[in-house]
Amino acid sequence: MKKRPILLIAILFSSMTAFSQNVIDLNVAKKEIQVQIEAYVDALRKYDSIALGNLYTIDARILNHGSPSTIGRAEIIKAYGEMIRDSITGSSFITTGLWGDNNLLVEEGTGYFSLSNGKVVSKGRYLLVWKKDEGQWKIFRDTFFSDGKLPK
Repeated sequence: MKKRPILLIAILFSSMTAFSQNVIDLNVAKKEIQVQIEAYVDALRKYDSIALGNLYTIDARILNHGSPSTIGRAEIIKAYGEMIRDSITGSSFITTGLWGDNNLLVEEGTGYFSLSNGKVVSKGRYLLVWKKDEGQWKIFRDTFFSDGKLPK
């Protein structure tokens, strides 16, 4: 009978340790994510589809509206190459929410994409799932929801 309290304390301590290892300071995470977002904006502006692709995990997916998902880093690099060839080289994003732990973060935000001449071609909301990959946050899932037609 005396062994049970020790066992329960050990289980409780083990659970608390596992939980504390996944707790994250969201303010620090938001700053880390912001660095990655700035790298994204910079790579798009520099026509660098490879740098854009490297911001994603190998097994990432872009969940597209009206077309099949883009699956894997290689296909994501191709998709960004097409965007760049279509002169979509500008973007801006603002994080409006961030949730998660040391392994996965979900980011909600607003943003836009623009042509090289500055004309905004898509404005809307997004959700990104970030995954810790070799010590760095990378995009694991990506989706963008357009707010509809833009004024001419």
